[in-house]
Formats: sequence, structure tokens, C-alpha cells
Amino acid sequence: MTARPPFPGIILILTFFCIVTLGICFAGCTAAIDPGPVRIGVLLPGNGPYAVHSPEGLAWGADAMNRRGGRTIELVYRDTSTGNISAHAEELAGRDDIDIIIGPATSAELTQIAPLVTERGKLLISPSVTTGLVTAEYKENDRFWRTCTADGRQVEAIFWIFRDDGVKKVSLVTANTPYGETFARLAPAAAAMNGVRITGAISLNTSDDFAEIAARIGEEEPETVVAAVYPEEAVRLADALHAAGSSAGLFLTDAGRSPYLLASLGERAEGIQGMSLSPDPSTGYAIAYEEAFGDAPSPFAAQTYDALLLAVYTAARQEAAPAEPLAASLRWVVSGDGTVKGWDPQEASEAAAMIRAGKHPAVTGASGPLRFGEPSSAGPLAGYYTRWTVEGGAFSEGTPVPSADVSVGLPGLSYDPAAGTGDGPVVWMVYPLVKGDRSFADSAYRGLFRAQESFDFTKREFSYDDLSLLDAVFSAGNFTEKPDLVITEGFQFTDASRAWAQANPDIRFFTLEQADFGLANACDVVMVPYGASYLAGVMAADMTETGRIGAVAGAPVAVIDPFVEGFRAGAKAYDPAVNVTVAYVGESFEGFGMPERAGEIARELRSDGVDVILMIAGSGNTGIVDAARETGDVYLIGEDTDQSYLALNLVAASVVKQIDAIVYHAVENEIDGTFTPGQEVWTLENGGTALFISPRFDEVYARLPVEWRERAIAAEKAYMKTAMP
Repeated sequence: MTARPPFPGIILILTFFCIVTLGICFAGCTAAIDPGPVRIGVLLPGNGPYAVHSPEGLAWGADAMNRRGGRTIELVYRDTSTGNISAHAEELAGRDDIDIIIGPATSAELTQIAPLVTERGKLLISPSVTTGLVTAEYKENDRFWRTCTADGRQVEAIFWIFRDDGVKKVSLVTANTPYGETFARLAPAAAAMNGVRITGAISLNTSDDFAEIAARIGEEEPETVVAAVYPEEAVRLADALHAAGSSAGLFLTDAGRSPYLLASLGERAEGIQGMSLSPDPSTGYAIAYEEAFGDAPSPFAAQTYDALLLAVYTAARQEAAPAEPLAASLRWVVSGDGTVKGWDPQEASEAAAMIRAGKHPAVTGASGPLRFGEPSSAGPLAGYYTRWTVEGGAFSEGTPVPSADVSVGLPGLSYDPAAGTGDGPVVWMVYPLVKGDRSFADSAYRGLFRAQESFDFTKREFSYDDLSLLDAVFSAGNFTEKPDLVITEGFQFTDASRAWAQANPDIRFFTLEQADFGLANACDVVMVPYGASYLAGVMAADMTETGRIGAVAGAPVAVIDPFVEGFRAGAKAYDPAVNVTVAYVGESFEGFGMPERAGEIARELRSDGVDVILMIAGSGNTGIVDAARETGDVYLIGEDTDQSYLALNLVAASVVKQIDAIVYHAVENEIDGTFTPGQEVWTLENGGTALFISPRFDEVYARLPVEWRERAIAAEKAYMKTAMP
């Protein structure tokens, strides 16, 4: 199969003032049988403080789905930061070839354009109108939908945070808009439930005197100012509080998060906190977005992508049931109870094909499960929020949390004959945990996604939770869609991988950190982080001011030993007087998925004087970061992948394994027919592992990995002679 180049600079392709055509209708189809492209209107801003939706992410999604065949998708984009939004809405709603429009960005815009769109029988799907007032106002309008959760959930989450942080007094500032009114209405009850007192409440207009508002807040003496305002007002409020010498922290709601905030305030933005909607971390959308565009997704990028999915699926349903009203088709789409389908272009294309064939898949999105109650204007039943902090001129995010109970899982065996098998080989990826650990699983998915952008193949994803299902399938050899390559990640699959490979000699198995099975169809990769951890110990011993450093590990298992032993050895080599404490979250595999417990251990270490912590707790690392933020005087070292984005000012380095590159090349070898059985060992010496110094710390500490590299390599070789004979 011929490799295709990675997705090229879509931002350059997308212009914010013209029709975006992404695909070509199949040649040779006659007008009688060709339904033509699915044209979807888009009314979102491309510039300015409200540009937080990623139209380029929409274009990428449509292009990627078009590459997989099926009915072509075209986006008809109108930039609402230029021109008159009502005129744009009139134009798109008046077109006979457009039934669904994605947008608008704000509640004020919704009031302007909703009648223009829905009264013409068209569907309007907003990814970012979060105000709760919309639910009641549009209760009877089944043509208005939104892919963002309502602000009532966000209000509750904000005051939960304040309770956990011990905040007792806050001032509330809300914009004099439907959005701000929601917070003004709901905040008092949420505050009371969490033991927080609102010392004062201000509803502001853009014409107000912000210096006077800051003075009033000063008189109230709050610990934190909660501001449900838009970016322009957030900037003016932050400047006014700074000028007034306020010591209160500033906490913004989702509308305040924008690149505009950082660009306008510069260093004055440091320390501002807030909350915003987040992608579902188990989907891997944020990883894929970063791979495609080089940056983390903007606050409403996932919800905007999900609006595209709903539009594509509704169009597919209309093909299967042309007499069905549009709103009824969309309601049918989100009530699926069949095969679970994920957000990514492959899964989305398969879901659309299934819907056209009359199947009823259970669709999920980038932001979480696409499940809706009544009315449609209420938004999805659950979504994810994340707390962020401005650190080093960027937004650093904490652990995403769901607004309601969410069943986390992967599409798994999502094959359905109606979807077709696609081109190229079939690759199964089996993770130790569902994606979202910001470590081992996420790094593997990064490599898998990168491979999907380069090659033609079909992927299926599983986790340890699917072990019994996979055992049954491999032992019986009862495949509806037989894999050509199976990648299993993690020591916990050692016995299973061996059994599967022995029972299926015609399937190639690529295993990470398991064993050399001595089989012609199995290749195992061992990554030895001893040398990189040795360098981490050197760095920690150099950084500490208390002479006490530590490590928080998921469990005392073999895969953790080289981290711990290398860290200890490096610290002792640098300074024998340094004290190293190692604490374990649990006794088994489950310890790598317990962020709250990991955070508790980090607090205990800090109380004992530890001021540098190596994080080797899998998804539990996010809990360690959250605990470190509470005091800001603990430096952290991440694992497996560069984890500096978790806290730019706190994560000084990361012990990295090139898991993404290894997974990518496993797929590449399958495509090229160059699979080689046996065992590969990756170390500090051959570049399979390394100590990555975070950008904020590079100037001071970049010398250490260079100066100590040879000693670390020698120590690693000595370790391997005894630990890996």
C-alpha cells in the first residue's frame, strides 16, 4: 500500500471568507444517482476574542472523512467576525442545498439568527452557547441544538473547586448578558452548598468604569474574584484589579478563556485561573489535534467538531429516511443503541455508512458521549470541564472531570459489514488503560494517529477492560474482521499476548515491554528508562533546596523498577547526602489510574520536606500536578512523554520513552512488509529513552544530561547485566 503524506497545512487552505470545498464527487456518477455533496453551513468567528472554535479543525475533519470515500462533505464558511451575522445567516439559510448550520458563537448572536434559520426549517447547532436561559427560551424549538453542556454544570464545578481549595469568600462579576445572567442566578445556591460566601455581586456593561468596579471589589476583601465575562471585559477587569493593588485571585469562566487574554495582558495574565469545557480525554481528540496543528485544541474545538459529526450523521439518516423531518433524523441519530462508533474520521465515516444502510450505531464525539435529553436546546447530558491556570504565558490544564457520570470506553470491535473494511491492513491497538493517562496510553495513541495520517489502514482500539472479549475472540479464531497486526502495550498483557500469538500464527503481534516469546509472528520492544531516570535523579539532586526528593509510583511492579533504581542511583551519584523517598499509590496495576490517591501521597511527601517529585503513576500524575499547584513550591519530573504542558512552571523535565515513534514504525513495518520477530531493546544510549528538559528550565539545566550522559549510560549497562541477563 502506498503511503500518503501527512495532512498538509490545512490552516493555509481554509480561508475565513469563502466556501471551503473539501473533496471531489466520484467521477462517472450520473446526476440521477449522485446525491451531490453534503453542504454544511458554518457561522463562527475566525478572528478576534471569540475565535475559540477552530474552523481549521472542522476543515481537517471533513477532509479526512472525504479521503475515506462516501458522500463528499463541503463546508460553506462565513466568518462572523467580519460582516453582518444576520446577513450571513440569511444567505446560508436561504440556500436549498444547505439544511444544517453550525453556529453561532454567543447567546447574543443566537437571538439574532435563530429565527432566520429555524423558521426556514433548517437545523442550527451551536458548539458554544452555554447559557442555561437558552434551554427555556428554545424549549419548543426542536431545530436548535447545542453540543456544549449548559452553564449550570460549570457553576457547580467552580464552587466545588473553591470548597476543595478552602476558599471562603468570593466576589462575583457577571456580564450583563444572558450568559452572565445564568451565573448571577445560579451562583448563590452553588456557593451556599459548598460553604462559600459571595461578598458582593456586580453586573457590568462594557461602558462601565472598571476602576470603580475594582475599588468596590477591594472593599469586599474577597479571596477570589469570579468573573463570568467575555475576553475583552476579562482583560479590562484584570488590569483594573492590578492597578488597584488587589491581592484577590481572578477566576474566569469558560467565555473568558481566549488567546486574546494572553496577548492583551502578557505577563499580567500569570496566575489567572479559570474553567472551560474540555474534550473527553479517553477519546484521544486532544492528542490528534495537537499532532495535526501543533497546538492544544481551543476551548470549543471538540464541541465544534461534534457539531460536524451530528450534521454528517443527520444527512446520512436523511438518505435512509428522506421523508423524516430533519429534527427527527437528528434525534434518531443520538438515540443509537447499536455498535459504538468513535469520533475520529475513520469511525465517523463508518458510522455514516452504517446509518445510510439503516443501521443504528451508538455515536460518541470528541467531547464525550453524544447523548441528549429533552429538549434539544438543553445540550448533551454530560461533558468534561478542566481547570486551567496561566503559567509561563500559556494555559496549563488540570485533570478533566465529567459533569455527570460517564461510562469511559473505546469503540473496540466496532466493525460492521455496512461500514466496509476500508483500504490496507487491519491494525488492533490494545492499551493498558483507556486514553487520557497523559502518559503511556496517550503516547501510543499519538503514534497510531500519526500513522493514520501517513498510511492507509483500518484501526481498532481496545484496553485492558476488553481482555476477556479478546481472549474469547483469539482463542476461537472467530473474526468478523481479522487483524493483520496486533499491538499490545504494557507488562500486564504478557501472558495474554503469548497465548494469542501462539493460537494465531498468521497474525503478527508487536508487544511493548513484555517478553521475547521466541515466535515467528511476535516482536517485543523493551524500553529501559534506567539511564534517563539516572539523569532525572541528578537533576532532582541539583534542584532540591531541602535535600529531600521523592518518587510517586503507580505500583511496585517490574516495569517501575528501572525508573526507581535509576532515579536513586543518579541522585546518590550527584550528592550522597540527598534523601530519596519512594511511595506507591497501590499494590497492582490499578494504582496507575488513581489521581486522587496519587495527589494525597504528593501532599504527604511535601509535608515531609520533599521538594522535587518524579511522577511515575500513569494517569495518577495529574493528581500529583494538582497537589503541587496548591503550594507552587514543588518541582515535578514527568514520565513516558513530555509532560511539561501539565504545568509549565512546575514540570521541570520528563523521563521519556519513544513510544509514539515505536508504534508508528510498527505500523509502517506492517505496511511495508518488513515485520521482524524477536526482541528490540531501547535505551538511553540508542535514543529509545531520554531526559527531556522542559522549555522553562532548559537554560539552567540543559547542561546536566550532557555532562552526566556517559556516566548514566555506564550505570544503565551495569544495571541491565543484572536486571536483564
